[in-house]
Amino acid sequence: MFTAPAPALSLPDDLIALQRALLAADQAVGDYALAVRDRRRAAYPERWQAVQRCTWTAGEQAEFDRRWEAYVSAGAAVRSHPVLVRARVLGIEAAVLRGLREAAAAASDRRAA
Repeated sequence: MFTAPAPALSLPDDLIALQRALLAADQAVGDYALAVRDRRRAAYPERWQAVQRCTWTAGEQAEFDRRWEAYVSAGAAVRSHPVLVRARVLGIEAAVLRGLREAAAAASDRRAA
């Protein structure tokens, strides 16, 4: 359990886990987009191949869309958690989100150690 700075709401472990899942989904989207970019740059290195470099295959786009949907779902799960709904009603959502990001980072640090 983590308590955000005042005005405070307790951040339960399940909400912290949802935030960590959101961060992982965000990382997966970004990593995939960069991997496709790098692959396409290698496959189409010439200046005149700019269109080929920037045009993803249907399979690449489908995989990106799948990862993006996971990211959107993870974000919806965080936003619909009762603690964040309450924070929104109280007008302290921004402070609670800052605390949530800190708590998720601290949980990640503990797992890495």
